[in-house]
Amino acid sequence: MATEQQHDAPAADAANAADLSPVGAARRRFTRAGVAASGVLLTLHSQPGMAVEVCTTPSGSLSGGLQSFRGPPPTCAGRSPGYWKNHSWPRGCNKNEPFTRIFSCNSLNAKTYGTTSQSAILDPKQWDKNGIGRHLMACYLNVQAGLSTFQTTAMLQRIWLEYQAKGYYAPTAGVKWDGGKIVDYLQGTMY
Repeated sequence: MATEQQHDAPAADAANAADLSPVGAARRRFTRAGVAASGVLLTLHSQPGMAVEVCTTPSGSLSGGLQSFRGPPPTCAGRSPGYWKNHSWPRGCNKNEPFTRIFSCNSLNAKTYGTTSQSAILDPKQWDKNGIGRHLMACYLNVQAGLSTFQTTAMLQRIWLEYQAKGYYAPTAGVKWDGGKIVDYLQGTMY
């Protein structure tokens, strides 16, 4: 019976194709070829787990990275907090200066982020919910090292200030990122 169904399927497709215009038939062939090829493409470019590389600004990431750039393509080679904890820092960056030298803190964060050095913030902290401080610091170092040319210090500071003030960051009107989503974006700019 399964064999009969297999033989009937091509006949049914041929009958349906006869009802289609030449353009419709061509689209159907293209779609089938695309489905077959997509498995190959997904196999060739699969990333571990849920890792996603984001080489664009926060608002640009919402458009699926379809943002166009003028001039040379952006550099997207950011490093993680763990990398910066164990490697040399870019020229002009001082591990011993406070986190607040780059990312100012409100009174609620003065006794945590405000008393922590730039190097120490790279270690996970119980009070650094979602690791926002450590990921912002790593992104800042990536910008300073030229490893992330689509981000700026001002952009990272804006994310931090808005998150501190409101408990979320709005990359575009009507969209609110909580701490977890902010960190997801920041991690996506690193490999």
